[in-house]
Amino acid sequence: MNDPATTFVLVSDNAYYPRAKKTIQDLRATGRWQGSIVFISVGFDLPANFRDFYRVTEKKFPEIDKTHILSVIGAGYSNSDGRETKKLTQWEKLHVFDDYFRSWKRVVFLDAGLRVLDSVEPLLILDYTGAFLCPDDNYTEEKRRGNIFDGQISKDYPELRDALLEEYGRDILYRDNFLNCMWIYDTAILDRVSKSDMIAIMNKYPIFKTNEMGVMNLLLVMKHNLWRPFPYRIGGKYLFDWCEYNKPGTTWRNFYFLKYPATIGFEDT
Repeated sequence: MNDPATTFVLVSDNAYYPRAKKTIQDLRATGRWQGSIVFISVGFDLPANFRDFYRVTEKKFPEIDKTHILSVIGAGYSNSDGRETKKLTQWEKLHVFDDYFRSWKRVVFLDAGLRVLDSVEPLLILDYTGAFLCPDDNYTEEKRRGNIFDGQISKDYPELRDALLEEYGRDILYRDNFLNCMWIYDTAILDRVSKSDMIAIMNKYPIFKTNEMGVMNLLLVMKHNLWRPFPYRIGGKYLFDWCEYNKPGTTWRNFYFLKYPATIGFEDT
């Protein structure tokens, strides 16, 4: 539980800091992780007492310029949840692919607020060699959800959409895709895909309703075929889900990680 070749990473602005703080506390206590944690702080300084007590390395990057995207989308896309204008800090997650992280062999990213409900050891036994691992947004253990990549691309800008499909092929619309609230990657993949690649796509095709998740799927799945889905269960527990309600009859005790748990409060533990 203290692998020097591995770092856990979080990204947060000041508004989400209380959530990130909880995830780090979970990671050290319930998750039993004693190794490196890197916190990418966006527009604020991590409180020194928290940073030192939980042995967190604070890293800052220049904020990613969203001027071009905002100039194109204006008030936002139709048929979206509004994150393209209201959750711009999500783009800062692309920094997790910066060359800075070549200092480690394995990078494990956790969203701010993700609850760590048991040991992180199940993540550390997964084969990540030459790959990017994270949850599948299309399948559950029981059935196909029906989520395909087409749902992440706005139809408001047909010329940009057509150019994207001309470059990557229309079949990408029907491909499975991932959720990026937690992921693992082998830093060797940075020889094939980089932060600068992702930012270039972000500006070339400002039509992703899921912000950085759309760009990540385009490059890591559609172009480079680097993605491997997480297993659904390890050792009798579910590895991850959005919420227990997706698995009727379960509680937080049946999971290693949950994004929005309903059977345990944010202030519990």
